[in-house]
Amino acid sequence: MSHTIITLQQNIYNADHDPILVEDVDEHSVSLPALQRFINSTQGRAVGVAATYRTDCTISCLAFATLTRALVVHFFPSKKSNPQRKKKKKAQEEQPPVSRGRTLIQDQILCDAVIKLYGYRIDRIALGLFLDLSLRINAAVDILSVSNTKSGRRSLQAIMDALGGETLLQKANVKTLFGHRGGHAATNDVVLQAWAACRAATLPRMTKRYAALSRIATDTMPDLHLSALAKISRDAEVLESSKPTKVVNNVKADFQSKKGSVNLECTHFRTRIMRGSDQVVRIETLVGDKKSTITGRALQPKGKQAQIIVNNSGVQASGKVLSVTTIGKGDLTPAESYKEDVVLKVLQGTITFTEHPFFCSIWAPTLNVPWPAPQKTRSAPFVYYPSGSLNPSQHIAVERILSQANKDRMVLIQGPPGTGKTTVIAASVDSIIKTGDMESTVWLVAHSNVAVKNIAEKLDKVGFREFKLLVSYDFHYDWHEHLYERLEHCFIRSDEISDDIAGDSRLLLDARVILCTLSMMSNLRIEFITAVVPVQTVIFDEASQIEVGDYLPLLQRFQHSLQKMVFIGDDKQLAPYGQDDFGKLQSIFEFPHLRKRAHFLNTQYRMPVVIGNFISHHVYANKLKTSHGNFSKTVCHFLDVKRGQQKKAGHSWINSQEIAVIIHLARIYVKQGKQYRILTPYDAQRTEIEKQLKLAELPWADKCFNVDSFQGKLFLDMLQDLADVRPRKRRRSHHRVFSPFQGHRVLEERAQDERHADALQGKHDHLHES
Repeated sequence: MSHTIITLQQNIYNADHDPILVEDVDEHSVSLPALQRFINSTQGRAVGVAATYRTDCTISCLAFATLTRALVVHFFPSKKSNPQRKKKKKAQEEQPPVSRGRTLIQDQILCDAVIKLYGYRIDRIALGLFLDLSLRINAAVDILSVSNTKSGRRSLQAIMDALGGETLLQKANVKTLFGHRGGHAATNDVVLQAWAACRAATLPRMTKRYAALSRIATDTMPDLHLSALAKISRDAEVLESSKPTKVVNNVKADFQSKKGSVNLECTHFRTRIMRGSDQVVRIETLVGDKKSTITGRALQPKGKQAQIIVNNSGVQASGKVLSVTTIGKGDLTPAESYKEDVVLKVLQGTITFTEHPFFCSIWAPTLNVPWPAPQKTRSAPFVYYPSGSLNPSQHIAVERILSQANKDRMVLIQGPPGTGKTTVIAASVDSIIKTGDMESTVWLVAHSNVAVKNIAEKLDKVGFREFKLLVSYDFHYDWHEHLYERLEHCFIRSDEISDDIAGDSRLLLDARVILCTLSMMSNLRIEFITAVVPVQTVIFDEASQIEVGDYLPLLQRFQHSLQKMVFIGDDKQLAPYGQDDFGKLQSIFEFPHLRKRAHFLNTQYRMPVVIGNFISHHVYANKLKTSHGNFSKTVCHFLDVKRGQQKKAGHSWINSQEIAVIIHLARIYVKQGKQYRILTPYDAQRTEIEKQLKLAELPWADKCFNVDSFQGKLFLDMLQDLADVRPRKRRRSHHRVFSPFQGHRVLEERAQDERHADALQGKHDHLHES
């Protein structure tokens, strides 16, 4: 790239300012004279900084700005290693040297003892500098940290607060300038972002506010901690970048519009209309014979009901909805915001994980941080479960969960399909509560609401009812109320939690076992529950599906009470969400130092022998045994759906021919009184199957699932009580209807024994890959 010079006029602040002289170079063209020219233009040594990013979220360029000059430096992407190249050099010699331009930038600007750096989301910049460019930063101020708006750190209000206040700014231009959620801004925009940060830092009204902020200095942080934070942050950015910018919302056809709003009723939870600060809802309507388009913004929805405040307040009509589309990325979830906030505060030094043993056990095991001594001596629990109901590998797993030894403060248990992972959880919880210290508490946590509900039903089925199940209002109200009818005695919805500890104590009724999703642990209201039931032992189900960075909020928030973490899952089944697209996401099972200590549940009771042996040989290195006598070789049937064609439906797919076959099979099974479930990899296909089941007047609730939501699904109506593990003599057939979709086939699986009916679990790998 040639060295270019342009002049740019700001349009962010209402007041007039001198033009900005911009030098645009690549990293190999950076020179000391150019840097000196830039540094000499500073006022009070304040420098604004901003960055742009590639589609893989790596830094592509940096912009530094004073009030009169800017320097834009473009960086070349790191070269990917060639797998065909012979390994002639040692690992450290394979690392490319830092270019002279990067060294000059670090010495003269990034780590200069006098220069003060100010930037928007400078935490992301600091970690990107380390991860992508091998550079450090010193004395950097995140300007967004001055704002305490309830609308969120990335909101437009927070940006305007950080830049000095709305009265000084051209609001529309600020919104446009900082609206690049992925960071893929043009050169002029990144210059203005850096310049605006510098201008704000020189405002008299902002000087004291910025001076009170803790600064980011990665040049003093240990490599191990910085690497961990950079990986956690980058994975979060990659996942956020993959979020759709356009969602087709499924709604009922009828609508009414009055007083500047349109009221819609959503029909599918995953495509429901949600409130987003940067999102616009576009509604295509048919009123009489006239088509029109209405745009607006959604208010906070209530269950299936969504109110859209339309841009044209004069619109008043009723008619039919042709389509509804939400345009723009949604806001961060509370869990995502909490994780980002933890990373920022660690970089600012206001919180530290250096001496946090759980953090170091995962990300920095070589530091050998000692476990703190327990505050009081507690009586050790022992295995308390019906005699003979645990096989040897399950018994060892429970013993390790109950162990109070430091080596078992963090336990991994790998459970292939049908090996009794939930049985291990039930036995462990029962033992802790009935034989352990009376003040001991257990939190059972999973990634999905369905998985948490399954654990609750299992505990309830074996007669353990001394627990409470926390469910978010948004998931339950109007959408999934029918799933919790059997659990009303232990159910607490998030809106029922009060700020009165005494009231919450009455709500909990002395329960010492709490079930919830991992995202619920980031809910601010949960602190009133944890004040009554401290977070001590946490057991994570389906841990192989949880991206390891998602544990960060829990580790930080409950570090003073947390005593033990247990991870139960199977990395040979479904990986963390997004793994198929990005390939770099990790679950706890991908950490070699932890994986080698994992306990393996080696006996499966679910799959017929022919399937169990196949999976044992090809997936589990012949370590998985089968404990029953179902040697049938007719456990799988493949039906070829001729002329099946997949069609695009939003960001998903539909195959109408397959759906017709599925409805036909479902009708047969209903007439024969047989149990069945339907699986499909695609949400749109699942939605349409449910719709067709309803139209055919066939049972549809809790019948159709996508693969991810079905992982770990326990059909309790097909399982015998945990207390009796002996195979029943009575046999009956159960069926699963699958819609693998690619390959245009419907897979019908039949399992003869009631105890081993759910044999589909072992084929999730194949379905997930397809």
